[in-house]
Amino acid sequence: MRKMLNKKGFSLVELMIVVVIMGILIAVAIPLYGAITKNANNKTCGTNIKNIKSNAATYASTYNTNVTSLAELKSMFDDGNMPECPLSKDGVYDDYSVAIAANGAAEVHCKNVGTDGHAPDGDTTLTGTALS
Repeated sequence: MRKMLNKKGFSLVELMIVVVIMGILIAVAIPLYGAITKNANNKTCGTNIKNIKSNAATYASTYNTNVTSLAELKSMFDDGNMPECPLSKDGVYDDYSVAIAANGAAEVHCKNVGTDGHAPDGDTTLTGTALS
């Protein structure tokens, strides 16, 4: 008669079940992570646009003139650091542009809109009240 040995470790079937479960969890998690990352990037870009617009209004009230370029706005940001779009691939802070509409409102655009489904808050332009 055979003696029962103490079982140590897992059987091949148990290991295969664990691998299948892990595969299912990963298959669900990866697309979810992509959607969360995309949403975070869009919100970050939208916040950057709002900050630029707000600083353009501050610049206009401080210097009594409208902003004509982002270079003029650098002094309005902490340490002169302009915000960067999270989709920027070159690491250069030229992702946003500012233009002044006929009514004096600042229009801020992101050059990365359209890449990878990027559209901050569904709009690329934020307009507001006249700056001057």
